[in-house]
Amino acid sequence: MKNIQKIIFTILCLTIDVIVFAQQNIDTAAYTENFRGQYHFSPKTGWMNDINGLVYQGGKYHMIYQWGKSVRHGGYATSNDLLHWKDEGVALIPQGSDLPKEALRNVSGKHVYSGSAVVVSGEMSKRITGSEKEAIIAIYTGTGVGTCLAWTTDTGKTWHNYKNNPVANPAEKAYPRDPVVLYHQPTKRWIMALYENGTTFYGSDDLINWNFLSNIDFGFECPDLFQLPLDGNKENMKWILCDADGAYLVGQFTGTKFIADEGQKNHIMTVGNDFYAAQTFPARNLPNDDERIIQIAWMDHWNGGLGETIWQRNATFPVSLGLETYEGQMRLTRSPIKEISKIYESEKIWDSQIVKPDNNLFKDIKSKKFEIIAEFDLTNTSASKFGFQIVNKTIAYHVKSQLLLNESLKPDASNRIKVRILVDWGQLEVFANKGIFSYSEQFAFSPDNRTSVSLFTDGDIKLMSMEFHEISRTWKE
Repeated sequence: MKNIQKIIFTILCLTIDVIVFAQQNIDTAAYTENFRGQYHFSPKTGWMNDINGLVYQGGKYHMIYQWGKSVRHGGYATSNDLLHWKDEGVALIPQGSDLPKEALRNVSGKHVYSGSAVVVSGEMSKRITGSEKEAIIAIYTGTGVGTCLAWTTDTGKTWHNYKNNPVANPAEKAYPRDPVVLYHQPTKRWIMALYENGTTFYGSDDLINWNFLSNIDFGFECPDLFQLPLDGNKENMKWILCDADGAYLVGQFTGTKFIADEGQKNHIMTVGNDFYAAQTFPARNLPNDDERIIQIAWMDHWNGGLGETIWQRNATFPVSLGLETYEGQMRLTRSPIKEISKIYESEKIWDSQIVKPDNNLFKDIKSKKFEIIAEFDLTNTSASKFGFQIVNKTIAYHVKSQLLLNESLKPDASNRIKVRILVDWGQLEVFANKGIFSYSEQFAFSPDNRTSVSLFTDGDIKLMSMEFHEISRTWKE
């Protein structure tokens, strides 16, 4: 009995060491560094990479992300509202970790490569965790091992390795990789989409035993799979298969294979330099019967960064996805989640008017973290281009060539362009025409305390409406 007590005490001490180390790892920054997003999530210290697991459980939102530049770990953050995130430190520490030896290596593999997460309870949980308590199960690639599981039954406070890893795809290196797992209600089984010769699908009744289902020649890294109603019609649901670059197919998933709809082309859900490895919260996982498909991506694409110090890279602002018919194609739309209005600090509203080249609508407005929503009617305009100047960044729409930020965007059926711009200390996200257009970029805005904003045009153009919202800092002191 004494030996058992000693073993239990040792395990508890090691667990505490991990928690203490993780806390030390995140207590060295104030979130006021140059280029640090004030309402975009970033780790307090160290390198951030792919989003690896998004779930809602225990009354809060959970996000697992790759952390660590030389060795990938599972960083971990939580939020009560998708806006204010708390960096909880390193949750998944692989066997090849370069952290101090006091940090317990609590998961399989040399690195923790990308994956996803789901919530289970009852017998399903018991088979993995030994308890029927509701659990978060992280499914990831443990490099040199294969597809692995890690779990927590205390809403993320402590994480544990599944004792019989790998559960699938044993591998000597880091390929195949990046499993995304969801529950397919019609066939009542778990589905795994894996980056393997394109995208390979596997099925399981218990998250432990997996069988090959099919393969499709599509995708590079970090797949995601979800359903959306076309044009808001819930009687016409479509499946969307995405890859890390934001490429996607629209079609049907039978529970065994993905079949792209005939005539549907491959599209990219967002443009700009900095969007990768996006992941969505699982369907029917959000609180209060929220049916939205909410997505967060890694806001980088190996662009070299901005010269951030003590941390590197960040996440995009959460968006709600939709599927709209546009020019005869089914196109994904991305729009900032409605909760953003909860962090508006102040606002200024402009009514319909003709804007001339010498306008001063933004006179005396200076800000580093804000949102602009503006709608323009191009009918009878004499302008060849118009847009916004934000310090050293020009966001221009070219009327004749129909280009926004040098990317194609046609006016809507009413000959209008509606743009929505999120600006943070080092992050720019632009959405237009119901989110058909989406643009993500890390940008080195001036690190001065305040930033100048202006609306420019080289001719007369009709402004239908415009809003400016100062956005509050979401990090707690």
